[in-house]
Amino acid sequence: MASKSLGSLPANLCAHLQNTSRGFQSKTSVPFSKSSLAISSILLRSGLISNVTLGSPAGPDPQKFNELSIPSKKLWIGLKHRNGQPVLRRMSLISKPSFRVFLTRDELGRLLLGKRARNVPGVGMGEILIIRTQSQNKDKDNQYLEGWEAWRAGLGGEVICRVG
Repeated sequence: MASKSLGSLPANLCAHLQNTSRGFQSKTSVPFSKSSLAISSILLRSGLISNVTLGSPAGPDPQKFNELSIPSKKLWIGLKHRNGQPVLRRMSLISKPSFRVFLTRDELGRLLLGKRARNVPGVGMGEILIIRTQSQNKDKDNQYLEGWEAWRAGLGGEVICRVG
């Protein structure tokens, strides 16, 4: 398996969560990474998923998580369904390896108000954006924020994905 670079995009996470949600599964696992944990935490705070648990390939088990090797660590995500429909209906990547989309705070504000910014359509009702802000400290990792959180903090960044 090819190693992921530090600046890699969570394309597999987006596709996997969208597909399993549409397949009416109650929970799914994804390989553990700091970015997957940060993105799933945003989805949990936004009410699009029901829970996030650390675990192993066998199932959610936070007690055994620290003993596992890195490839064996999994993030178990509980998916929500309401009235026969998945709550997380669409999760699409906006920045792509061939075309990264970076926005200033002002451009992000326009996008969040439903207006187009840098060839990205505005956010609609029930949608959120996930933004990766650039860390000023080289020792710290990039921070993932929901679009409105980034805007309120006065930050711009890379628009990772749109979730609705």
